[in-house]
Amino acid sequence: MVENQWHMLDWVATFMYLGGMIWVGWYVSRKVKNSTDFLMAGRSLTFPMVVATIAATWYGSGAVFGTAQLAYTSGIVAFVFWCIPAHLGRIPLALWVAPKVRGIKETTIPSLLGRLYAKPVAILGAILIICYSTRIMDIVSVGVMGNVVTGLPNWSVAAIIVGVVILYSLFGGLWSVVMTDVFQFLLMTSLSLLLLVPVWSSVGGFEGLSTIIPEGHFRPLGDLGIKDLAVYFILGFQVYADPAAYQRFGASNSAQTAKRSYLTCLLIWLAFDAVMTLLGLSARAIYPDLQPNVAFLTMAINNLPPFFTGLWMCSILAVIMSTMSSFYLVGATTMAVDLVKPLFKPDMSDRDQINYTRIFMVFIGACGVGMAFQFKTVLDAVVFLGGLYIASAFVPVLGGLFWRGRRTVAGGFLAMLMGMTTTIVWQFMLGNPFGLKPILVALPVSFIFFIIGNTIGQDIRTRDNA
Repeated sequence: MVENQWHMLDWVATFMYLGGMIWVGWYVSRKVKNSTDFLMAGRSLTFPMVVATIAATWYGSGAVFGTAQLAYTSGIVAFVFWCIPAHLGRIPLALWVAPKVRGIKETTIPSLLGRLYAKPVAILGAILIICYSTRIMDIVSVGVMGNVVTGLPNWSVAAIIVGVVILYSLFGGLWSVVMTDVFQFLLMTSLSLLLLVPVWSSVGGFEGLSTIIPEGHFRPLGDLGIKDLAVYFILGFQVYADPAAYQRFGASNSAQTAKRSYLTCLLIWLAFDAVMTLLGLSARAIYPDLQPNVAFLTMAINNLPPFFTGLWMCSILAVIMSTMSSFYLVGATTMAVDLVKPLFKPDMSDRDQINYTRIFMVFIGACGVGMAFQFKTVLDAVVFLGGLYIASAFVPVLGGLFWRGRRTVAGGFLAMLMGMTTTIVWQFMLGNPFGLKPILVALPVSFIFFIIGNTIGQDIRTRDNA
């Protein structure tokens, strides 16, 4: 049993950080005058703000614990085959998708789907985004962190952190989320090297690692099979239908800002991924007998001085909490604007819209805590929830924006419905036959039904021009 050297000064750093997040959320709430301010930050985010909020939002538990865990178990394949393709694949997103989204008035993925197809597709998209916004992988992460530090049950610490995230997000909506993201972005980038320097020295760099960890960890593809490699590769492209990214595109003060911000983030993401990969390899060398995520955190706690250990832990919390706050706002906005308003309360006032969004943020956070701990590791949760979303949303969203062939309501609806259904049935009812993760089956099924569905009904462009 490895003893963790957690000091009272580390608690001081942790409480300073959590209190600071709540204070920032309250302070910027004065900017909120209407629902546009609350949900879209007045569509006035500048280039530095968009860079900070996009970079911080994308870096959740998958990018931190997922990358470190994969590096721990399989080696540099975490960087070579998961991180690099994922980020290079975002270049078309920045060049073509971001400016296109900034140029339309819709503020959520469901409203965009409603414009591209019709209300049934928008409603189905809303349900999907609400599920994705529970962020169960992030909740698993903070639960693991809390358990390593305090010994308390994972769910109890996770509930406290979720409560803090919701509290500061309730104050000012997207303004609170963005401004806390700016602070969290600075924290995570400035402290990401803090742990790497002493750890890298203690393991003796690459030369030292080569004598300790398995040889296969230095192969570009590791010892992973083609099925696993395909899963990690495909997961990198879920951002093409990512609701938080589309919200930031729409909230930018111009299409040029949306494009430049995303391209700038690519360099930040690659650098951070390289650090997480090296830390995962180091954790394997120092604590080869611990569970990967526990080894990663234990290494941090026992290789930094008091207070700085707490600061580093807060930098990881910052990465995760910035993502949670963004998605809680996105999911709650979706429930209020895309479900309750059109279906039950079409005369919803501006103030009601804000209040409903706040209520639904609490609801989504509570649901996430209730569902998260059926997954044993962060990577398991990332693969399932990320796979569910990309298999269901990727084809109808990108197809709606760029498909030049015949496009109908049935095409968008069936692509999303069959992606969702196949993922759930494959995972929970069939138990992943042939060792295939649901995404490898559900994504092709979604595309096939997109093609089939587009032969049914009236072409949308003909309908719109009528």
